[in-house]
Amino acid sequence: MCRLSTKPFYKLLVLLSLLILTGCAAAKQPIFLSSTFGKERIERIHVLPVVDLRFNKEPELPKLNKWILGTVKSSLKRKKYTFTIVSDTSLVGNITEEDLQTVDAEWVKDLGPTGSRWVMVIALLDAKSKLTFGSTGNAEVAGYLFDRMDGSIVWRDKGIGSVGQGGLIGMFLKGLMIGDAINMATSDLMRSFPDNEV
Repeated sequence: MCRLSTKPFYKLLVLLSLLILTGCAAAKQPIFLSSTFGKERIERIHVLPVVDLRFNKEPELPKLNKWILGTVKSSLKRKKYTFTIVSDTSLVGNITEEDLQTVDAEWVKDLGPTGSRWVMVIALLDAKSKLTFGSTGNAEVAGYLFDRMDGSIVWRDKGIGSVGQGGLIGMFLKGLMIGDAINMATSDLMRSFPDNEV
């Protein structure tokens, strides 16, 4: 019996959705944008490993950094930033949601690798998939850009992603839903990050 693979077709649908989000959709307003953003050239952004802030860390997501940071890299390139993806997970091991919300200047000054100034943190707040007659995936991420020089936050926003596929095809593709929802949420998040125009 000949079995038709539905994975390439589904991936094409998700890719088209992401292209619409990143290429055609207008930039959105972030939750917070410092009035100083854009007044001074950002020489290099250090992007830290993803912080998993889910209350329940299930399911395990071994590809989390690949999913999120791949989308962040594409967005920063398109917006004409120079950046470094930092791989040292010890730099984010103790970060909590409270740390990111309260923005203590001394804490910010100690964030990130030595010698860095502009530090970006992306946090996964929620990610889940559900099986019905089909399947769905939902995710929420938050992003922050800090200036270590004065211990301030210059940009903050959240992004959400929701994907789904009905019927038997969707049931077979449940395993892909979380990753695609996370990619979509990250694309939504980065839409509010300003272009580097200085």
